[in-house]
Amino acid sequence: MAEFGLSNWLVVVAFLVATTWFGHKMSGKVKGLDGFFLGGNSLPWWAVSGSIVASQLSAVTIVAVPGFLFRDTGNLLFLQGTLIGFILAKFLMVLIFLKPYYEKKIYSPYDFIENRLGSRVSSLARILFVVGAIFGHGIRLLTVALVFSVVAGIPIGNSILIMGVFAIIWTLMGGVKTVIWTDFLLLLVILAGVIFTIIQLAGAIPFGLGEAMDRFRDADKLTLFDFSLNPKITWTVWTSLICFTVFELAQNSVDQVITQRMMCCKDWREARKAVLGSLVIIAITLMMAVVGLGVWLYYRVNPLPPKIAAFLAEQPSRAYPYYVIDRLPAGLSGLIIAAIFAAGISTLDSAIAALSETSINGFYKKYINKAGEDKHYLYASRVAVVAWGVILAGLAYAWGKLVQNEAMLNLAYKAPVLTYGPMLMIALCAINRRFTPIAIFTGTAMGVITALAMLVMNACGKGLVVDGFWIYPATCIVFVIGAGIVSLGGVNKNSLPNV
Repeated sequence: MAEFGLSNWLVVVAFLVATTWFGHKMSGKVKGLDGFFLGGNSLPWWAVSGSIVASQLSAVTIVAVPGFLFRDTGNLLFLQGTLIGFILAKFLMVLIFLKPYYEKKIYSPYDFIENRLGSRVSSLARILFVVGAIFGHGIRLLTVALVFSVVAGIPIGNSILIMGVFAIIWTLMGGVKTVIWTDFLLLLVILAGVIFTIIQLAGAIPFGLGEAMDRFRDADKLTLFDFSLNPKITWTVWTSLICFTVFELAQNSVDQVITQRMMCCKDWREARKAVLGSLVIIAITLMMAVVGLGVWLYYRVNPLPPKIAAFLAEQPSRAYPYYVIDRLPAGLSGLIIAAIFAAGISTLDSAIAALSETSINGFYKKYINKAGEDKHYLYASRVAVVAWGVILAGLAYAWGKLVQNEAMLNLAYKAPVLTYGPMLMIALCAINRRFTPIAIFTGTAMGVITALAMLVMNACGKGLVVDGFWIYPATCIVFVIGAGIVSLGGVNKNSLPNV
């Protein structure tokens, strides 16, 4: 990789310090759990919206989208999920969940589930969230650390340590309010960096848009839609319409990492603006696709040294960071890399805040210390922040010792397939007050078992039996079948609590 340089390191340090100062100034004094986990319901919708975008965009996406297009076989098919499933899921979330979530004062969707279906079902949903978050965010932390360690030339463990320390500090300073304001700042810097990269690429490629488009078409880079009915193909219109919609709806409605931000607005109308405003991520994703196409074309016109070319062919997600260091001016390249690195910290502190809220409100207050004062619970929340930061960093380091290539790391992103489907169905049951607790537990167990069975079949077979995205709707269908059978059988028929 190209030399990172002292000037870039100074920019990284200055950026992290400045972001920390900004988050501290904007967070103010935290008063009680409401301030720590909900920001006192006082945050403007546009800041919340920017934080949602930053969290869903993540540092992984920033490097993965250009990396996908940098591959010889890469094209625009992945945009189907963004253009179809992502948009549909946002509107469904607003129509189905948002207003009911604001009817009572709650900290999370699991509180809503508890109000409607009882503590046993809400505890089940919380456990599913914790399991998914531990695996998913530990791997996201490792992925960003791997990229930064290669770019900056430092050990992976040091990258994880730096990210973990800043994530804990940012969360401790002001809880979710600091998380949201730092997210918003990072989004602005990332957006500026992407725009500058596009402008710089346009000047660096020695021919016009027409010839560039011809080259993209010749290399089959511009293929956008695939109407194939083959269930083994990842990106088709049907996987985007069905599978990606289920995935995104679950992420927006029952994943506390995202929903915690939505609960920080003054009321559900402001939250609606925040959710729909986050659709701006579509434009940013399209710009990242332009960056990916531009980097691919630039290095076709200006071939890389054989050693670097072989490295980027094996690890294409390093292509954009490499271009930033290789071609952009020192200082500016450091700022863009710092923003990518800090976006990884932002993703981590979001997970820490969500896991801490779930731990304190979902378990500690209910089962360990039921009669504590708010001051005590605030202290316990800060302890939980540190504990979860250490746990996720430790898991990332442990994963790094086991796998350090993208093919293996991508397997870990399949962790949500075990939990998202059942979590979404539990939330829908809470909306409609359907099924008894024992029916819901049965449906959840059958959904998780189905997901595991499909993953095992794909792993053990000579090829994919069905693409992993289809596991999301499959677990939802199996959940309904399992819960329906129990309900029709009259098992524990009257166990649904009245609220």
